[in-house]
Amino acid sequence: MNDSEQPRDPAIVTGPTPGMSESAFSSIVIAGGGSYVGVLKEIPHKMESLVLFNSTRTRTTLAIPISHLTVEAVREHLAESDAAFAGVGAK
Repeated sequence: MNDSEQPRDPAIVTGPTPGMSESAFSSIVIAGGGSYVGVLKEIPHKMESLVLFNSTRTRTTLAIPISHLTVEAVREHLAESDAAFAGVGAK
């Protein structure tokens, strides 16, 4: 295996998920300014599925519960995260 390759986590879905297509998730994330990664599968009775995406500024990976995924939610989450990283760099 190439050193730059990392094994895929089976809990992260990069194919279709019930209810919405991967292209719909990706489109929402991109419209909000993020870079789509995939969907972390739900844990029944514990956690709903999470849509994973990266900040293009800080390269951090963020997540939003699938039921709360909107363009505005992605924008807000990115802004909060990017501001937190900017604050750390200013110290």
